[in-house]
Amino acid sequence: MTTSEPLTTELGDHPDVHDPCVACPHPLHEHDALGVRYCTATTVFALPRGCICR
Repeated sequence: MTTSEPLTTELGDHPDVHDPCVACPHPLHEHDALGVRYCTATTVFALPRGCICR
C-alpha cells in the first residue's frame, strides 16, 4: 500500500459510501482521501479527536 491510498482495510469489509462515518458526523461519500485516512486512523486507534473538517 502506498501512502496515497485510503486506509480502509483495517475496518474489515469496505463500508458503503452512503453509510455514516463512525468517527465523525459526515457520510462517507463526503470524505476526500485525507478525510478517509484521518477517520480510519481515529477509529482504528480509538483516538479522542474531532472531525478533520473543523
